[in-house]
Amino acid sequence: MVEFCPECSSLLRRQTNGGKLNLVCRCGYQQEIQKNESDINKNVQKKKKSLETNLIVVSEEDKITVNPKVIKICSKCGYKEAEAWQEQTRSADEPSTSFFRCLKCRFTWREY
Repeated sequence: MVEFCPECSSLLRRQTNGGKLNLVCRCGYQQEIQKNESDINKNVQKKKKSLETNLIVVSEEDKITVNPKVIKICSKCGYKEAEAWQEQTRSADEPSTSFFRCLKCRFTWREY
């Protein structure tokens, strides 16, 4: 959490002095951080639990493409359907490069 100096409203920065963690301002104000390890462990456990409940595992078969499908013949396997997208790979005054990826063997090629 971000904290600000009560005297000059500047940002307080963390600094270790003599093994103690302090929040220090450039105007000279110092505040010792009063946090025990049980609070830290509780926060870590909360974050771990949140990550575990919101974690989505995507396997190779579950990947969903957002690119449009077009009819293009793959030069590697001969399949007739591919996903397509365009990128500006050269300077702005030249046309963009079209990329294609076979939906069967995942081979990728480009056309200028």
